[in-house]
Amino acid sequence: MLETSRWASDPTSVPSIERPTAALRDLHAVLRELATGFPPGVLVGLTVRSGDEIGIRAWSSPRAKLAEEAQLISETAPNRLALRDESAVTVADLDAEIRWSECRAQLRLLGLRSLHCRKVAGANGRVAVLALYADRPNVFADLGGALNPACREIAAMLDGGQ
Repeated sequence: MLETSRWASDPTSVPSIERPTAALRDLHAVLRELATGFPPGVLVGLTVRSGDEIGIRAWSSPRAKLAEEAQLISETAPNRLALRDESAVTVADLDAEIRWSECRAQLRLLGLRSLHCRKVAGANGRVAVLALYADRPNVFADLGGALNPACREIAAMLDGGQ
């Protein structure tokens, strides 16, 4: 069973990341809208790092929130790699992947097979990871610029804009 951090149940409690309620609703709306642009079964989540604090900030559905939790509670996970080193991490098939065993097992319990994590940086130093999850393998092989508008909007929100 997945554990749930206090950040997932109460996103306003994340230290160092103070957002008005309207901005939180906007983030959720951006992710829900982004999810509708993909085939059915695609989930979207957003994890934000501010200083040493990492917290889940928005999700497109309750299942997306659980997927974000699976990555957050694991010591190693694709979104943590994107936060630290990579600008994007794509896992075409979780069944064929050999890294991130704990995270991978939790995501598979949720019925997920592939994911894509993309770093989004605000000018103020806040960094987020936009994560896409799918029920099928090889869904995110060719994203092209599909995420660019959402990434720009998220970056603006990280900087304090609406």
